[in-house]
Amino acid sequence: MGALPVLRAATDPGVLGGQYYGPDGFAEMRGYPTLVASSAQSHDVALQRRLWAVSEELTGVVYPQLTPA
Repeated sequence: MGALPVLRAATDPGVLGGQYYGPDGFAEMRGYPTLVASSAQSHDVALQRRLWAVSEELTGVVYPQLTPA
């Protein structure tokens, strides 16, 4: 059942951008896909920047800095 949340997010026409899907069971560890809240960490700008930097470092892929439209 591990891929079901991803499959639902990718194929359900009712899914909106920015929504998260995960298991509906205890501690969101198992079960059928359902809409779940994003973690507080996912909104931490410093952590986002660190993840991006580490990802670039580990993959060797560097993207140009984006400017707001």
